[in-house]
Amino acid sequence: MSNILIIYGSLTGNTEGVAFKVSEALQTAGHTLEVKNAVDCEEDVLKGSFDTLILACSTWDDGLPQSDFLEFMQRVENSQLDLSSKKIALLGLGDSNYVHFCGGLTAIEALFIDKFKGQKIIDALRIDGYPDMEENQQKLNAWVEQLKGLI
Repeated sequence: MSNILIIYGSLTGNTEGVAFKVSEALQTAGHTLEVKNAVDCEEDVLKGSFDTLILACSTWDDGLPQSDFLEFMQRVENSQLDLSSKKIALLGLGDSNYVHFCGGLTAIEALFIDKFKGQKIIDALRIDGYPDMEENQQKLNAWVEQLKGLI
């Protein structure tokens, strides 16, 4: 089974809640998991023994990652990290009424997939509106089921 690290950035608690729902589902499937708030993460956490990294973040302002996650990205962006041996999955929360719906994921993918060469293993999950809405719960559950088969 996989050793998974979930890093989330959450202002209102919605992304944190989704991160823990994903964690519970993957633990039930037998995976080892650690969940960390981006506020508490530095470069060293990305060098850990996990083989899968799930990055969860909401989008704020004009398509930016949530502020705590953005600060985490700024702390690691100038490093020489090599994530080529790590599987990566992205999930974002946003509001499609804004021009840059889940635009924060674009910046996250540019850093962790493009620059640091992480292996993107699944299309990013983009949750529109409140995660507790039935439609979003179904979307989340389907994404997690697909993810289970890839890690």
